[in-house]
Amino acid sequence: MASTRQIITDLRSWAGALEGHHLQGMMLDRLARSMERGAEELERLDAELFYHRAAAELPQEDV
Repeated sequence: MASTRQIITDLRSWAGALEGHHLQGMMLDRLARSMERGAEELERLDAELFYHRAAAELPQEDV
C-alpha cells in the first residue's frame, strides 16, 4: 500500500501532467486543480495526524 507522501506526490505529478491537455475536446485543468486540492488536503490531514500522535505520546500530568 502506498504511503500518504507517495499518494500526494502521485496526485501532484498527474495534476501537472494533465494541466493544459485535452481529452475528447474537454480541458483537464479542472481535474488537475481537483487533484492538487486533494494533495493539499492529504498533506493537511497527515500533519494533523502527526500532531495528534505526538500529543498522545506526551506524559499526562495529574491535575
